[in-house]
Amino acid sequence: MASIGIQLFSGGFLGNSIPYEIVEQKLIFILSKLPVDKVIMGWSGDKFLYEKTAKFLEKRNIEFYLWFPVFSETGALKNLNPLLDYQGRKLVSEKVHGEENFAFCCPTDTQNIEMILKIFEQEFASIPFTGVFLDKIRYPSFAQSRRGVFSCFCPKCLEKFNKNNFDFDGFKASYSNQNHIPLNIRGYHGNGNYEFEDPNISQFFSLKGKFIYQSIKSICGYFKEKNYKIGLDVFAPFLSTFVGQDLVSLSRLCDFLKPMMYRITHAPAGMPFELNALLQGESERQGFCKILGIDAENGIFNLDFTIKELRNLKQISQCSISAGIEINRKKNIAEVYPEYIEETMEAYVRTGIQGLILSWDLLDAPPENIVKVGEMMGR
Repeated sequence: MASIGIQLFSGGFLGNSIPYEIVEQKLIFILSKLPVDKVIMGWSGDKFLYEKTAKFLEKRNIEFYLWFPVFSETGALKNLNPLLDYQGRKLVSEKVHGEENFAFCCPTDTQNIEMILKIFEQEFASIPFTGVFLDKIRYPSFAQSRRGVFSCFCPKCLEKFNKNNFDFDGFKASYSNQNHIPLNIRGYHGNGNYEFEDPNISQFFSLKGKFIYQSIKSICGYFKEKNYKIGLDVFAPFLSTFVGQDLVSLSRLCDFLKPMMYRITHAPAGMPFELNALLQGESERQGFCKILGIDAENGIFNLDFTIKELRNLKQISQCSISAGIEINRKKNIAEVYPEYIEETMEAYVRTGIQGLILSWDLLDAPPENIVKVGEMMGR
């Protein structure tokens, strides 16, 4: 494995940030065990914390990335135009996980993009980051809101749909007429490439991927002009289509993709958690899992399928792939122990990907988990 990156959550925009002394202590321990080449930290606005961390990492020749949520969380700092569902109703997030509220704004609205970049300029531009790590570059997932998946239909988005000859009336009829297989899916070919029985549903998800790509291309252009390296946080390929992430296209915009291959996480972006949110009832579960070629058990997500997903993504990606793997341990959410880390790392190395990002918060990683990663790197 050529590359190891680590993620540290410094606190939400409106919460209390982590004291620098705690971050430094954790980094000293981690760096004594692991050959880390990049640290990803965010997203509180504590400039002192980032400036001190930047100096610490510069002395050790380690890249420093700002972990920056784009289309969610930023609404806490700026008044952003919201998502609207297909009936024109405003989507308000009711799901809160820790300091994340998962309140998404419209990702195609150019005014929103301008305001989000102003947040970066005001809060983070003065800090010597090597790069930016862009998170929440998507629409809501089924875990946040089923209505949110089928958005956005604000006036500006409707205009974009119309320019692409989208049959809005046909889509509304299709939305209310889904069979026992979710979204009328009849096949899966990897990298988020599904066969939909209904052309209206197929076109809808295709256009969502196009719209996100266009917005992220604009945002990445801003950061490239300023000579930042760019990493993108994305869903596991089989989930990416539903949130508007065309991984092939997005891979052309950045230095690395980090697919969140969280096999054991029962929280947003966790593969078992998101799958359960997508499915409604046992018949859907059995049918959809058969299409994916996995068993229908809960708990730890199917390892063979995850390996296949990573291999397929590596083959088509235009940038390097650093898979996200859970290292933190949270009761009833991510019960991560050394045995899981060993099994998962061994499997991911065999796919030939370029690296791992130890996620999603190293401050919550028990020492034995970090030690196990170090042992695996030494093999």
